[in-house]
Parts: sequence; C-alpha cells; structure tokens
Amino acid sequence: MAGTMGRMYIGASGLQASQNAINTTAHNLTNLSTEGYSRQQVIQSDLAYQKLGYTKVSIKQTGLGTKVSETRTTRDIFLDNKYRVQNARKDFYNTKAGIIDEVSEFFGETEGNTFETYMKNMWNAIQELQKTPNGYTQRTALVSTASAFIDRATEIHDQLVDYQKNLNESIQDQVDRINELSKTIYDINQRILQLESSGVEAANDYRDSRNLALDELSGLISIEIKEQSNGTVNVYAEQHSLVAEDRTFEIATVPVEPGSDLLTVYWANDTLVRPDGTVDYSTAKVFNLERPMVTGDNLDTGSLKGLLSARGDYTPNYTDIPFRVDHMDLTDSEYQKLLTNYNRTLNNRDVANLISQFDTLIHGIVTRMNDILCPNKEITASDGNTYQILDMDRAGRGFGPGNEAQGTELFTRKGYDRYTYDNTIQYVDENGVTQTGAWVFNEENADDYYSLYTTGQVEVNDALLHNPALLPLTTTDDEEYQKVANQLIDMWNEDFSTLDPNSLVMNTFNNYYSSLVGDYADRGHTYTSIAQTQETLVGEVDNQRQEVLGVSSDDELTNLIKYQHAYNANSRYITVVSEMIEHIVERLGS
Repeated sequence: MAGTMGRMYIGASGLQASQNAINTTAHNLTNLSTEGYSRQQVIQSDLAYQKLGYTKVSIKQTGLGTKVSETRTTRDIFLDNKYRVQNARKDFYNTKAGIIDEVSEFFGETEGNTFETYMKNMWNAIQELQKTPNGYTQRTALVSTASAFIDRATEIHDQLVDYQKNLNESIQDQVDRINELSKTIYDINQRILQLESSGVEAANDYRDSRNLALDELSGLISIEIKEQSNGTVNVYAEQHSLVAEDRTFEIATVPVEPGSDLLTVYWANDTLVRPDGTVDYSTAKVFNLERPMVTGDNLDTGSLKGLLSARGDYTPNYTDIPFRVDHMDLTDSEYQKLLTNYNRTLNNRDVANLISQFDTLIHGIVTRMNDILCPNKEITASDGNTYQILDMDRAGRGFGPGNEAQGTELFTRKGYDRYTYDNTIQYVDENGVTQTGAWVFNEENADDYYSLYTTGQVEVNDALLHNPALLPLTTTDDEEYQKVANQLIDMWNEDFSTLDPNSLVMNTFNNYYSSLVGDYADRGHTYTSIAQTQETLVGEVDNQRQEVLGVSSDDELTNLIKYQHAYNANSRYITVVSEMIEHIVERLGS
C-alpha cells in the first residue's frame, strides 16, 4: 500500500516539472520581441531512486519522480565576447568617420562655395595687378580679395577650433553614460547575488539586462568581462577595473592641462596629490593615445577613444609640424625625435592635424606675399649681432604723393608690427658704406603666439584697406615695380611644401590645398570602409548569437504542445494510480 501511495508523488513531481516547463515556454513567447532577451530552457532530471536489491550485473532500483534541475539561458559566451570586441571597433571608426564628414563641410566642398574659390580669386587679382602694378583699381581689388581670403580662412579656422571644443560635450556625455552603465551592472550583480544565494531560482532576466548593458558599454569603451562563480561579473576597461564585486570605479573629465579648453578622461580614484596640494592626473589617464592604433590590434576600440583620437589634446598651428627645411640647424637624430613626436601626438589626430595643415597653407601664402612686398636681408652689426632688416634697396613703395613709405606689408599680425626702427644699429652695407639705423624685422617666435603669422592672428593691413595705393609696387623712380608683380605671380607656381613631414612630394599652394582636402577625404573613406566592414561583421556575429539565444515562436509553440502533453500524461498517471488505490481500498474494505 505504501508503495502504491508513493506512486502518487511520482505523478505530482511530473506535473510540477511540466507546469514549470509550460511557464518557461510562455515566458519565452511573451518576450519574443524584448530587446536583449535570451531564450530560456528547462532542464529536467531524475529526482531520486529507491534501491530494491542487487543482481549479479546491476542494482535493482525504481525511480521516485522527476525534477527541474536548472532553468538556463541559451547564450554562447564566446560569441558574446566576439560581438563586443567587433562592436567596439565598429563604433571607434564610425565615430571618426562621422567627425570627418562633419569637419569636411567647413571647407564648403559640398556646397559649391569652396575655399579653393577664394584662392583662385587671389590668383586672379594678382594676375590683373601684374598687368598694371600702379593701377589703383587693381590694387584695390587685390586688397579687397586678400581681405575676403583672410576672413574666410579665419572663419574656417574658428569653426575647426570651436568644433574641437564642442567635442567636449560628446566626451562628457559618453563618460557619464559609461559611469551610469557601470552602476547598472553593479546593481544587477547585487540582485543576481541576492536572488541566487538561496539556490532556488536562477536570475536569468537580470542576466539578460546585464548583458544588454555590457553590449552597450562595449561600444563606448573596450572592456573585458570575467564571470565569477557566484554569478556576478567583473568588468575591466582599458586594463583597469571598472566594475568589481564590491564597488565601481568611476571615470571623470579634467582639462588636458591647466587653462586648456579641451577635456581628457582619467580614473577618478587614481590621481596623486602632490606635496604642494595640486593634483597629478597624468598617472590616472584612461587612454594612452600616443600608441599607434593599428587596425586589428584591439587598440582602435570604443567610441570614446575615437572621439579623443580624432579631436587631439591641443589646438595646434603651423609650428607644430616639423618640416625639415624649418629645422636645418638640427642633426638628423634631433629632427627624427621631432618627427616621431609629431607622428605620435598629432599625425593621427584628425581634427588637430587638419588645423595645423590648414594653418601651414595660410601661413605660407601670407608670409610669402609679405616677403615679396617687404623683402628682408640679414646684416651683421658692429656689435657682432645679426639682424633681419628691411632691404631698402629691393623694397618698393606706395604710388602717388604721400605714399612713398617702403615696407608696407599686405598681411599684419594683430597688435604686432612687422618692423621696429632701431637707430643704434651700425653696419656696413654691400657697397662698403657704414649705415646707422635700420628697420629690424620682428621675427616669429614659436613660444610667442602673437608674433606668429597664424590664422586668427593675421589680418589685412588696415592702412591698405583705407589706402590701397600704399601697396609697395612702385619703384623709387615712380615706375611700376614689375619685378615684384612677377614674383607674386611666380610664387603660386613654385613648390611650397609637402603635406606632412612624412611625405617627399612637394606641392604648390593650389596642389597643397587639393592634397589636404583629398587626404582628409581619403581618411574619411578609410574610416567609413572599416566601419562598414565592422558593421557587417558585427551583424554576422549577432546573427550567430540570435541563432543560439533568439526565441522562435514555432519552436516555442512546439515545446508548449510537448509540455502540455507531458502534463496531461502525468495527470492521467495520477488518475490511474488514484483509481488503483480506490479499487484496493474498496476490495480490502469488503
């Protein structure tokens, strides 16, 4: 009788297991379209066995029912990791490609009114001036065209600099989002730990939410994930702990250096306080952007790094590109150090490098025209010092009475004169005559921004805007200074510079601009191509993931029918056992 009554529990355990499986299948169907949801499976196993005896070859035993040993999610950890690595690279290049597209619009290449048009206008104005150097109309046209040229160059430069600064908002938003996701993952860890500590229930829905957060986090910053035996995960970002079992490690932003308008990212808990009370952030930086980010080495990962890499850490000018011709006083090894530093800190910073290259073009045009209109020569004074002074023998003067001044430059530095007259200088000229006094050229100094002919600091000479006749295109004999006008024409056809110090191809001004725009477009095409390849790869990996974790309505409905039949079979089994017991009781009672 006891054995017969025990059979009731076998049926009851089957009912419970089948009901659990039905509930899980219904849960799968309910979440058919839920983002990040992983299909759940019920794993059933034997509950226990009762030994009845032994034979020569085996143990005689009978089963006591079934149980649900596990309700698990169908995920592949390898595919998850692969997806996150490829997703990080996709977002890195998507970010850089998007920045390239936005910055390219500043030059008007897609709008018809390109910067190249302003360069052509300058060329046309110089051509007309060459025909009649003393023509007031032609001089007025050149000054007016030069003013429009500088205004447009300054506008583009300011847009690039403002764009650099505006990227701070995107950087801050992503830093905040990373911290938010880290806190979310930590909170889910604690819920999983609390729920599964009893060993009764698996926190599968929480795991899905956590995986969804990890997927998003992988697009922002390169991460590594290590799952612990208690169900929690530790997350590492850029080889630093981001989410641990007992806490999260926040990242924050701070100016790249005191007074800088640009932000860098650092680990908030890793800063060092110096004895003087100031904070050292250098050891706490999240990213080492000076390492070459070669495609495929997993350093080119995460949209946050893409933002910082494209932006650069400072706003450069033409002095930050170490062309060999500007450093002839250095040895090859010394120059190589400058070149290495350029490649490490500027060449792979898309926006910053563009600013420096564009400034190189503007500086070249401005200084070359000024040097033609206001030629200098080097002298050695009686005190042994060398000076760059206005060459009065080659410098033209303005046209007409009252305009006889020599050395009137077309482009000036704001608040910084081209020459300073020094009446204490004595030197012997080419004819052996001792001269006293000279107009000394105020040379450019890389350490003094205001001394530079750099975009934003350069403007058209105000004196020429009011009186174009002051252009020094007239000889001291009141003749047209045709030689100077010819030199202004020739300068556009002469080799100016390579696009960057790694190249050996020399360019004229027009070719330099074309190369600059073309090189930037090539960068954008390269980034876009890599991003599209990554998009395809991410899609393929995600499709593989969905084959494993995705919910199929057809499969789930099939399972529902299967588990319903199992439930009905167990129910029928209990009915049969109940009838047996009833029959036995009635017979015994009679």
